[in-house]
Amino acid sequence: MTTQTRLRTVVADTSALVSLAVPRADASVSSTLPDPLQYVLTSCAVSVPTAVRSELDAMTAYDDIHGTAASNVLAADGHYTVVDPYDQAETPDERPDFGLDDGETDGIVLANSLSVDGFLTDEFGGTNFALVHAALRDSRIVPTPRLICEYARAGHMSTADVRQLLSCIGSHRSWEASPYVALLRDQLDG
Repeated sequence: MTTQTRLRTVVADTSALVSLAVPRADASVSSTLPDPLQYVLTSCAVSVPTAVRSELDAMTAYDDIHGTAASNVLAADGHYTVVDPYDQAETPDERPDFGLDDGETDGIVLANSLSVDGFLTDEFGGTNFALVHAALRDSRIVPTPRLICEYARAGHMSTADVRQLLSCIGSHRSWEASPYVALLRDQLDG
């Protein structure tokens, strides 16, 4: 990532981790394509709340690409730290009601308590983006497609590889019709 946007510490939610793991879960994707999950796990100190770990465990029962992707994330558990956000200093005694799922809510609580650089999420459309943004204190919201595009901008991945990754992940994670992802693709050439 560029110096201004360099992420050294992040908290990730379930959807972001699964999205990043989709390319390796898709047998039709070339093994020469960069692995975005590996990139984030080796370039940042990544923390996930216990609720995310539980959601990943539950997803492994799915007999689809999402279950395989969740299994891949769990297999990489030596590269991220699982933390109970409510065992941290200055966190609420119980889960706040942000109107989000448990993994996202606990991710925000953990990001706020650890004062990480970013909160990695797939929330980039609708009202949930605004909810996440409002609930974060010192961390910035980092939508997964934006992170992948930043790897191209910083010279870590080629623009062609990023386009392929966005298409692959998008086809499995319902990003194809997203105006946000379309704008990011357009900006890759700029």
